[in-house]
Amino acid sequence: MNAIRNHARAGRRRGAGSLARIAGVLCVTALTLAPPAWAQAPYARFDTPPDAPDAQADAASEVAMTQAWRSWSQRSAAALAATTQPRELAFAALLQGLGNGPTPSQAAPAGQADTWQQAAAGRAGDDVLANALLAASGDTGTRVRAAQRWLGAEPQNLAPLFVRGGSVEAMLADARAATTFDLHMLDQVRWMQGALLRTPASPAERAAFVDGETFVAEEHAAITASALWSSAVLPDLQPLLEACDPSATRDPVRLGDCRHVAAVLAERSDTMLGRLIGLGLQARLAATPSERDAAQERVRTLHWQNLEWGRASAALPRDGAGQFVRFLADPSIRTEVQLVERALQDAGVALAPPAGWQPPR
Repeated sequence: MNAIRNHARAGRRRGAGSLARIAGVLCVTALTLAPPAWAQAPYARFDTPPDAPDAQADAASEVAMTQAWRSWSQRSAAALAATTQPRELAFAALLQGLGNGPTPSQAAPAGQADTWQQAAAGRAGDDVLANALLAASGDTGTRVRAAQRWLGAEPQNLAPLFVRGGSVEAMLADARAATTFDLHMLDQVRWMQGALLRTPASPAERAAFVDGETFVAEEHAAITASALWSSAVLPDLQPLLEACDPSATRDPVRLGDCRHVAAVLAERSDTMLGRLIGLGLQARLAATPSERDAAQERVRTLHWQNLEWGRASAALPRDGAGQFVRFLADPSIRTEVQLVERALQDAGVALAPPAGWQPPR
């Protein structure tokens, strides 16, 4: 993952990218799994020193964008909540929470997000996307109950199991029946893009979002949805990875369970990061040098694909946002893995790295 982060930083140094700045207002912690139009795209004047002549203008631009985000996201949240539908209520709660500002005049109404979230939880039933949105909640009870409903709808999916959490022993035992690790990344991004498009940005908000560049509503909604998903939805796998460290256990049952989880992550993840984690775990748990080498070779390939995906996107207009929107509209692209492969094919880039290539450190 360090290689992915490093490439994202390098991409930001290449120039200005207002669509990337939109996502930067939301959260700066999701660099490892955002589409190229956001995580790999350049931020505006990333390397400009604080005392540069245009630093004051940059600061004013960022303030304007933050204010535009708050006003637009809060209008979007209110409109979504007014539908009283579970997905809309859950998404409205997420937007409302992110829209809270540092001063009373900017802050969202106290408790409003919680009210919407509770209403969504009461109506979500077995709706996977509604429960996945609720599972991103910072409230432990809401997250656990939503993940349990999600798991009930998809009992062979590792994703809700890991989101639910619990003891490592219980998770590994429950994971024995798992056959997939499906976070429904593109399903959620597509739905959120459509939901955000229901509330058009005002002319002033559009100007702040793009800072002189071209504003395309579908692209703005797609990039925003991607950033929201990347910053809010991922389960914490660190306890599992620590428990599956071969140096931490010699229990053959646990090691067998860990190998099964690694295989599911490596082979049946809908995201690049899920596959990287699975392959990394497979390499650590390998019984033979040849097994370890095979896993590490696949890790090398995924790093190559991710890096080249970013480079290819940076070469396109608006950092590849239009291409990303086109891919979202294509129902044959169901996973992030497929999306990356399609982007590389469109760019004429080989899916496998050249001999001897290694990711930058």
